[in-house]
Amino acid sequence: MANRSGQWKLPDPVNPSTGWNPRSAKWAWIEFVMPLFAVALLVVFFKPEYIPHVFLETAASPVAWVAWTLLGAVGGVLTFSGLLVVFFLLYSPVYLAGKLPILTGKGGWTDRREIRFYGLCLFVLLVLVGLVLFDWQWFVAAFLLVAGFAPVLWRALV
Repeated sequence: MANRSGQWKLPDPVNPSTGWNPRSAKWAWIEFVMPLFAVALLVVFFKPEYIPHVFLETAASPVAWVAWTLLGAVGGVLTFSGLLVVFFLLYSPVYLAGKLPILTGKGGWTDRREIRFYGLCLFVLLVLVGLVLFDWQWFVAAFLLVAGFAPVLWRALV
């Protein structure tokens, strides 16, 4: 980039990612709330007696409405995160198959972080398939944790 006034300049052209903030402060809450919500859902999945009483009573009180609204909002974010996880897990074999010439040394250059990311996605996919074959409840628990911790995992892997 040109170094004109008003334009952003890379402080380190060799490693440009060091010049960026690691995450937006506007979305930092998601890395804290999503894992907690996923763990809470996991606890309720295996121990239904731990469901908060506000969800068991009628929706006549304003507290119940607020609780159900928060549950729906965070559940929607977790569902969207799960859909992104499913996309990347199912796309990883296709991506790695397309990069097979590069992986064998006959192709051009590619980013190692991409290969590592999709390789780990393929590994997680194989583990989840193994858990489906072993016991579906373990699969649900593992997928819920992967979807809940996805923002943290994506930042760590990329």
